[in-house]
Amino acid sequence: MPPPPATRWSVFRRPADLVERTRWLFCAAALVSLVLTSLGAVPGAETWQLAAITGAVAALVTSWLHRYATARAPLALDLLDAVAICVFALASPVPAAALGVTFAALWFRAVYGRTWETGAYTAAQCAGLVAALALWEVVPGHATAAPAAPLLGALPIAPLLAVVARHLALVLQEHQLAQAWDATLARLVGQLLGVTDVEQIRQRGWEAVEHICRLTPGLSVVLVEDDGALLVVQRSAGSVRQLPPTLNRTPAAAGLAAAAVAHQPWRITPPRQLVACTGGAGSWAAIPMPDEPGRHLLLGGRYLRPEGMVAIQSLVNQVSLAVRATSAHRELEVQARTDALTGLANRSSFSAALAAATAGPAGDPWVLFVDLDDFKPVNDQLGHAAGDELLRAVGARLAGVVRAPGLCARLGGDEFAVLVHAADAGEAEALGRRLVEVASDPVQLAAGTARVGASVGAACVLPGVSWTSTLQQADLAMYAAKAAGKNRVQVAGSAPPVTTGALTRA
Repeated sequence: MPPPPATRWSVFRRPADLVERTRWLFCAAALVSLVLTSLGAVPGAETWQLAAITGAVAALVTSWLHRYATARAPLALDLLDAVAICVFALASPVPAAALGVTFAALWFRAVYGRTWETGAYTAAQCAGLVAALALWEVVPGHATAAPAAPLLGALPIAPLLAVVARHLALVLQEHQLAQAWDATLARLVGQLLGVTDVEQIRQRGWEAVEHICRLTPGLSVVLVEDDGALLVVQRSAGSVRQLPPTLNRTPAAAGLAAAAVAHQPWRITPPRQLVACTGGAGSWAAIPMPDEPGRHLLLGGRYLRPEGMVAIQSLVNQVSLAVRATSAHRELEVQARTDALTGLANRSSFSAALAAATAGPAGDPWVLFVDLDDFKPVNDQLGHAAGDELLRAVGARLAGVVRAPGLCARLGGDEFAVLVHAADAGEAEALGRRLVEVASDPVQLAAGTARVGASVGAACVLPGVSWTSTLQQADLAMYAAKAAGKNRVQVAGSAPPVTTGALTRA
């Protein structure tokens, strides 16, 4: 993870972050070492030596402060450091006096850039010191050859220090990266709380993937769907450039299958197009998407950190858990509003809709209470399974008659209810007759043919009248229809039908 640039004057403050605190400490140690070594070289120095030491110190201070402030280590500054060390060694009483500055500079340089850059910097520093030893007698003011043993004897320590410092820097950077990954996952968990839209959950999960790619240099993530012939690219993040819409699945097929079986990250052989579009990243792994067969996240880079794969896997699991929780929540909501047998609205859902209609502005809503006639003989003769099958068939017929935004519900047993908008009692009665007609048609069941009728009671929803009273009025009207001979409609408040079996309003 690249270090953030330092803000103004932050070089004089001790950072709170562990990695930045280490960089700050190494920078301070290098500067202190430079000052102390310079003070030791000043006594007895000639004018040219003082000028050379001053110039070298100024160059090193400028280079180190720039590196710390910008969090970058350009090659030009590395070369400047090597030249400055050479000049400092030539102006010192002996070339070995510059070793203190060199060793401190190696510690500081190791916490920036890549490992090979640290190695190159170490070689340049050693070359600068050896050059100072070779040029010692050429520079005016040096009457005798410089003692080589102190410098050459201590010089092999420089690569050793560079290795140790670089290892420490990598450990600290891995620690910082792991903390950043954990913070990303924690933030994602917080963002998913209360989110009930599946697409929004997945979008926030992908945004977290993109953030992890920004934190992790060289990491590429590609979401693909395996259609059996090709890998269809759906999304990509990180170091990905001009990825084609489809990829050859053949090289990765075995790894994808193993990942799907193991339900965990699995190393794969990447398609050549994938390697070419990610800057030559040759190390790849596939993470199967839970509950989404055929979909995988492909993770790639020059080197895949095991901790990074674990972090992405944890992120995928968090998103999957959130999707499952949302789906379960929606299923429970549907179950709470729906009759399990017919799929229609249940009594609770119908009561809530009726209460809302009662509390709303004056309008023309009507309640039709439907009770099947002669349903018990079907249960007795054909069995309860046939009775359930009949209820499902009749419920579907009744719902087919009701137009949106009307509501058809099963209240329980063989009782149904309909909430609709009708202009007047005549329209409500006409709808009731249609409900009786569709309910009375024969129904072909697995156990045989069944036929029932329906008695319907209708009541107008009036402002100020409780929904329970309205439903009770429709219920009483339905009983009046049954008493008049069944298979008919009775509107609450009107005279009972007098013609047996007729679908008319008296």
